[in-house]
Amino acid sequence: MLTKIDESLASVIREVLTMSFRSRAYRLPLAALSASFGLIFLSAPSAQAFPFFGKKPDATAKVPTAKGAPRAQNPKSSSVEGPSAPVTTAEQNAPAKPATAKERQAARSLDMINQASFWLGELEKNPADVEAALEGSIALRKIGSSERAVQLAAMGLQVKGDSPQLWGALGLGLAAGGENESALQALQKAISLNPKDPNLQSALGVVCDRLERADLAANAYEAALKLAPDDASILSNYGLSIAMTGDLKKAEDMLRRANQSPLAPPQARQNLALVVGLQGRFEESERLATRDLPAAVASENVAYLKAMLNGGENRWTQLRQEKTN
Repeated sequence: MLTKIDESLASVIREVLTMSFRSRAYRLPLAALSASFGLIFLSAPSAQAFPFFGKKPDATAKVPTAKGAPRAQNPKSSSVEGPSAPVTTAEQNAPAKPATAKERQAARSLDMINQASFWLGELEKNPADVEAALEGSIALRKIGSSERAVQLAAMGLQVKGDSPQLWGALGLGLAAGGENESALQALQKAISLNPKDPNLQSALGVVCDRLERADLAANAYEAALKLAPDDASILSNYGLSIAMTGDLKKAEDMLRRANQSPLAPPQARQNLALVVGLQGRFEESERLATRDLPAAVASENVAYLKAMLNGGENRWTQLRQEKTN
């Protein structure tokens, strides 16, 4: 159980995480974290939530519960306004052919907006295309269309209800939309189907952190690290989770482990800068932050952090003294 001091510390960290900094270069999902600091999902989304263009399929699928997926309901095909030409040949009557395996592989190298468009097109050809539902859900989530990402994952689960990948995509889509309780259930279902996926365990930890369930979050991160002991993103998420319990020294150690990896994402370094700054080492915090941010932005973030600590170091110094005593 957190003490009052730990709760105050955690509230400061959460407040920092949920406020918008000038730098938007590292906007995060498990989302709802839009500062330079934050928790990391399976992959970081783009910096802005781009509006999706074109007509979307009218997916009427209900979001499945962890007990199973409802019967499939096909989306309506998109139509083009204007007079329709008469169909005169068998070729025109024939349904559109799905993309080949080679074409699908090539689509994965496109930017996320065009990936989403491609997979939505495949679903219009065949609403039971599980691969298109999964890939489309991932792409839509990464461009900020969380609601439609959930719809596509649900469509896929209507066809293949035992897919851990689709349950995971559903959970991440729900989390990106702020539906954390439902995301928790979906991710738990995904893990029950594939307990050896460290990314699912880490995502579960992030959702538990959002729900302020530090005990469940720690269990999830520990399970993830047993599967991937050196994964920088998992270590970074766990370090920030520990910081929210009030143990800044342990959090710093975990974040330094994360930053030992050459594959450490920018968020890992920024999270370390945050935790260092929360301990009053503002100059060191700023030096760490400037590895990924312009000097002016790093300086502003540190100044903002000081302000969050109630007008400089006064409140924070008192908090640390009370915690020591």
